[in-house]
Amino acid sequence: MTLPLPLSRGARLVAALLALAAGSAVRAHAQGPIALTVSGTTGRPAVAVRGVLRDAALRDALASGLPLRFHLRMELWEKGTFDRLADAAETEAALVRSALEPGFTLETAHTSLPITTLPDAERALERAFVFDMHPTGRGRFYYLATLDVETLSLSDIDELRRWLRGEARPAVQGRAPVGRAVERGLRRFFVRLLGLPTRHYVVKSPFFTPR
Repeated sequence: MTLPLPLSRGARLVAALLALAAGSAVRAHAQGPIALTVSGTTGRPAVAVRGVLRDAALRDALASGLPLRFHLRMELWEKGTFDRLADAAETEAALVRSALEPGFTLETAHTSLPITTLPDAERALERAFVFDMHPTGRGRFYYLATLDVETLSLSDIDELRRWLRGEARPAVQGRAPVGRAVERGLRRFFVRLLGLPTRHYVVKSPFFTPR
């Protein structure tokens, strides 16, 4: 019988941190304040953001000057004996507190929009979360939307802006050392452990049949 090798002190610490992070992720998962509807004429999805920014932890992060990143993935599924993924798309946005005046800025791939209040920000997010997606055949379908809200560190916002403009991350294209990418990943990991809020919301539309 082979006995397992004892873990070093550093390895035990990393394992404990990973377990803590996994537990935090489970607690953060919830059915949140978003709604998903389907147009009866076009079969396209529409996302309603209803109170995501009423979350006290997210509001505190914004008040502290930390940006919020919104990542929405929309999936179109065909219902059957085995459900089939028919289409999928993703979009990103970032909400940042204005440095020199009251209000916020919502940044998407195409615009940088000044925002006065958080309810205005939610309405702007709804306008940004538009997908040109619909069934192309007959059958029963449904949409599945996943919204992730993440608190960024201040050094992450420039990287996100480049991503929103369509610029690939340098480490992915080989123009930056892999070690720097690992360092950024570790920094974000420990930022999460400090208690900065993240939220994970999933919502499913009713079944529908294209006209």
